[in-house]
Amino acid sequence: MADTATIITNATALYGKISRAYDNLRKLGEANITLGAVEARLLNLDKLWEKFDAMNDILAERVDEIKHDVYAKQDIPSLGEESYLVNKGLMLKMRRTLQKKERAAASATSETSTSAPRTTLPRIQLPTFTGRYEDWPAFRDLFVSLIGQDKTTKPVEKMHYLKSCVKGEADLLIRDLSSTEANYERAWQTLSDYYENKRLLTRSYLTNFLSLPKMKGESAAELRKIFHGIKTTVSSLTSIDRPVGSTEDLFVHLAVDLLDSRSRREWETSISETNEPPQYALLERFLERRLHTLESLPSTKIDVSPNKASGSQSRSTRTHHARKQDLKELKGNTRGRCSACQGDHFVMLCDTYKKMTASKRKQHVEGNDLCGNCLGRHKIKECASKKNCSACNDRHHTSLHDAYRSSKTVKTSHVSKGPVPTPVAVLLATARVRVCDRYGSWQSVRALVDQGSESSIVSERLTQRLRLARSSASVSVYGVGGKKTGVSKGKVVLTLQSLRGCPSITVNALVLPKLTIYAGGYNGGGQNWSHLQGLELADPDYRSADPVDILLGADVYGSILCQGLKKGNRHEPIAQQTTLGWILSGVVGETTTGHHVHTHQC
Repeated sequence: MADTATIITNATALYGKISRAYDNLRKLGEANITLGAVEARLLNLDKLWEKFDAMNDILAERVDEIKHDVYAKQDIPSLGEESYLVNKGLMLKMRRTLQKKERAAASATSETSTSAPRTTLPRIQLPTFTGRYEDWPAFRDLFVSLIGQDKTTKPVEKMHYLKSCVKGEADLLIRDLSSTEANYERAWQTLSDYYENKRLLTRSYLTNFLSLPKMKGESAAELRKIFHGIKTTVSSLTSIDRPVGSTEDLFVHLAVDLLDSRSRREWETSISETNEPPQYALLERFLERRLHTLESLPSTKIDVSPNKASGSQSRSTRTHHARKQDLKELKGNTRGRCSACQGDHFVMLCDTYKKMTASKRKQHVEGNDLCGNCLGRHKIKECASKKNCSACNDRHHTSLHDAYRSSKTVKTSHVSKGPVPTPVAVLLATARVRVCDRYGSWQSVRALVDQGSESSIVSERLTQRLRLARSSASVSVYGVGGKKTGVSKGKVVLTLQSLRGCPSITVNALVLPKLTIYAGGYNGGGQNWSHLQGLELADPDYRSADPVDILLGADVYGSILCQGLKKGNRHEPIAQQTTLGWILSGVVGETTTGHHVHTHQC
């Protein structure tokens, strides 16, 4: 969660935008103040108020922190609410005035042009585009016909309409463009250049076609889904100048393969008079007639098995009766299948089992002859599940991981005898930084400066919190000894700065589920380190156990490094000056977290 000072800064900026909303609208000039411009400003004003109100809800829980701040003394929340209501009232009044003028002009035009009565049609809703490639052609054609080709609409109004129609990932491409007349053509060209990608559109249409499920039987509902899916694919490919064309034979073959056996037999009968490969137009007519035939029949599923005898009806009834009995027996057997509480659920979902320690769970599994891998009622050597422990990938259930790990570390052997060295505490170079999310707000996180890493990395948790747009990047990450530690889940661009607000830097970071197990937690001294007195540390709270969510690698280390190095005595950290502040690293004394020694088993 963002710190209080950052929230107050952002809330104050929003208050300024809300207060100036109506004045900024008037600055457009009377000639540019249209109904579309007023509606766009009203929509933007409501969004600003929603953000401002949400920040005040957070600050309301931190009254003790802000009671001496100017924000609380001047009662900015109340002033912001009053400004919002006043500005919105003025804009609504202006909108009503413009609507009256437009109705009067339309009435005068209709009276002079024709006297014939006209039925009032419902208002056409503008299309919405979220960034899916297959939706672009339809959005493009409808928006151009409604807005783009309308000569009475000014470019600045078209820009407002375009921004209100574009959502999601597509919005990121034009979000930074201001709503001016000159930027409309630029914004539309940006979207066209990005989404007018016939290769990706073709792949998307064909993927949807190939994902159509095959018909399981002679059913009008299933055939209707197949028929509409085929027609949609053909029309979509034609709209981007990629008709079926030379691949017509393959397309017809794939489409026929989706039909049930009875429909395929009917199709082969209909084309048996010629030796030429059938065309798509012929298949379309066949599917349409076939669909009408099935829709006219009663809604019963026809059994077309060739080996059915006259007594099939009685056999079917007896089979159905047997299945009902089997279901009753199965339902009866499920009662008390939980070995921990005798409840009607699997043991892995049992609250009693979840409350057990890892060793107790292992004893329970072994005592009840359960599978140690899937917790089923069979031996582990008979387990058909391909899933292993998600923590270590060994052949046991994840809930038993700690029990198996402790049993493995009991048996150790040492090649030579000698005193075990006293463990020491080591500080890694951490820094507290501010990172900008997709909405422009700054959030404080902890970063690790590691010049031994070739790339910068960010955790999946922080990426989700910042809601940043990511690009695809499948990069394998290797650690010490050349061991593969993971594969990136994409790539994002981070904008960060130090807590004191130095110039921002841009970092390209790979996304990984987890970065490092290092979390500080040093509880030793530090107040007597004379060589650190007066230094502005990049991580003032370096002793805390906060998790690390950003790893700044060698690609960033060189740009933040400054001249300045301070060394202390033995078991005292080294201080290096950076643009983020002074970072500390090195041995700082004996550890206080216990003597955990990892040994190699021979």
